[in-house]
Amino acid sequence: MGFSLLGTLMALIILAPSLLMIKFPPENVPADVRDAGPVYTILERLGQLGCISVLVISKNNFQQVEFGIIAALIVLSIVVYYGLWVRYIVKGRQYNLLWDPLGFIPIPMAVLPVCAFGLAAILGKSIWLSIAVVCLAIGHSTNSWHSYKYTKDQ
Repeated sequence: MGFSLLGTLMALIILAPSLLMIKFPPENVPADVRDAGPVYTILERLGQLGCISVLVISKNNFQQVEFGIIAALIVLSIVVYYGLWVRYIVKGRQYNLLWDPLGFIPIPMAVLPVCAFGLAAILGKSIWLSIAVVCLAIGHSTNSWHSYKYTKDQ
């Protein structure tokens, strides 16, 4: 245990694009759109907090990692995720772009950061990060799917 520069950088890199919502909020947000429910929102927030916290204090988990297939998949997930944020900005910050599928990947802007965190848990062999990722996956994916279905039904 202890401060992990690599873990902190991973957390910041994965979560940084979400800060774009402050500067570039979505257009055409339905007035009555809601999350799937309080349980999912709580799980999502606990997962986010857990992922960040565990990565920041996971010095032992990321001291001896090597760049291999898992690390390459993390980078790929993040690169595609950033590309989706570019699409969101370039195409006018439309709310539905936050949920639009990418090929066979439904709600990719929810799935890809969860995958990156999950792969980081595998890379660092961290059970605590795995638990946080499961909470994040359940909450974030459910809330995002709920929003996606709502926008498709409108």
